[in-house]
Amino acid sequence: MSLRNTATRWGTGAKLFHWTMAVLIIGTSLFVLHVNDSMPWFKSSPLFFITYIHWHKALGLLALLLLVGRWLWRRDNVVPVTAPLTPVEHRWSHRVHIGLYGLMLIVPLSGWIASSAFGSGTNVFGLFTIPPIIPKTKPLVGPAYWVHFGLAWGLLALVSAHVFAAFWHHDRRRDNVLRAMWFGQAQPRQPSKGSSAA
Repeated sequence: MSLRNTATRWGTGAKLFHWTMAVLIIGTSLFVLHVNDSMPWFKSSPLFFITYIHWHKALGLLALLLLVGRWLWRRDNVVPVTAPLTPVEHRWSHRVHIGLYGLMLIVPLSGWIASSAFGSGTNVFGLFTIPPIIPKTKPLVGPAYWVHFGLAWGLLALVSAHVFAAFWHHDRRRDNVLRAMWFGQAQPRQPSKGSSAA
């Protein structure tokens, strides 16, 4: 298995970035729903709330750091062609990926700004503390948190569309979009009829 991308398959480096980011995005989102008592089967005490919020922030900043690494890795690697796409499909795929990258940048940044405006640093699992990115600014806290909250739901919507498209390619188009991002040496599939690019 190659560390770097090939013309038709993502390399191990790109796969590790992709799946780690997926776990962080989905995991931190589900995690904060529990923190905010949004699930009827889970109620957090004030002490747990503070601890969980710091975990959420630490994982969000880790995702931001990984995004920078992922962008540098992608810039230095060829982008494989894993399926024949029509011009319209290629255009929309590009737009969704731009949206994903943009939101993966803005969502953790907006959370960091909101937390900093509140005057709170980020305790990284008791190991060290990341200081606020801006000075304490109480009037900014509410708007910044609402921006963070709204954009986070937008990111989850795009991730859901991305997942749907991947399984649609795998089950309906029967191409290698999903298999090319999975681990192991998969045999190429034969696309279904009508799936070739125009």
